Amino acid sequence: MSKILVIDLDETLTRGGEDRVKPHVREALFSLKKSGWTLILATGRDRRYLMRRDDIEGIFDAWVTESGISVYLPESGIYEYFVDESWRMLVKKLRALPFVEEKENTVAFKSEYLDVIEAEVSKLGIRAVFRDNKGTILLLPEGVNKAFGVREAMKLLKVDGFIAAIGDSEVDLELLELADFKAVVANADPSLMEKADYVAEREDGDGVVEIIRVLSSRVY
Repeated sequence: MSKILVIDLDETLTRGGEDRVKPHVREALFSLKKSGWTLILATGRDRRYLMRRDDIEGIFDAWVTESGISVYLPESGIYEYFVDESWRMLVKKLRALPFVEEKENTVAFKSEYLDVIEAEVSKLGIRAVFRDNKGTILLLPEGVNKAFGVREAMKLLKVDGFIAAIGDSEVDLELLELADFKAVVANADPSLMEKADYVAEREDGDGVVEIIRVLSSRVY
């Protein structure tokens, strides 16, 4: 049986923004990978951004990007995305708005602009959901989330088995629901802490290292 660890990036693996994965955190991840674990990064960031991050190079077997809209396998270069033409038309229209952050297959924006985006989505009759990641809203097709993306990544990797997941915010909720072992870092939203099997004493990357030690000490 395979063992799979899925980890969020911002405010889980790092402090967020342009903060990088610290050397001791990278070392813990590589150690877990060498012991046979499959590592999957699940983030709201898109592939283009992640390809510029040398701090995650070589660590993850798959990237679940844009919170489940797309999956990229760094070793093989395989890239799949899960949107149709009507979604692309919507995103193209929204990109013209000055307050949106453009991603490969969607947009993100601050919560104060939610009413404007909802109106535009409604005009086109697109079935979409809005996920709040600590004040930044990500637009997702209905039925798409990090858990969906992880399942697609596992198909591409041809792995199945025990899943551990580490997150910090609302957008990680379905990911935790998918996991057999649910863990959060100390700076996670209280709503996620309530659902976790393990709450780290430390924040961000240090919390991830703490959780990896717990995983390494158990038999699955």
